[in-house]
Amino acid sequence: MMLRLPIAAASVADWIRRAAMAVNNLMVNADKQSDLIDSHYHCPIPVSNAAPDNPEKGQWFFNNTTQKAMMWDGSKWQNLWD
Repeated sequence: MMLRLPIAAASVADWIRRAAMAVNNLMVNADKQSDLIDSHYHCPIPVSNAAPDNPEKGQWFFNNTTQKAMMWDGSKWQNLWD
């Protein structure tokens, strides 16, 4: 996001008012974008000592015993890191 300050204004006070509005709009848009990221991309990883029963391809969990994130590839659980 880019802050666009007003180029021309009737007075210094008018320019300051317009600049303040531009900053306010930037902050409001940043808050909306942050809310969007939180609502659409927040996906906590379930924690368990054992793999879930009947997993679906792409399902994941954090194995508390091995301290590894695991994902079901359709045939077996894969470590997401070594």
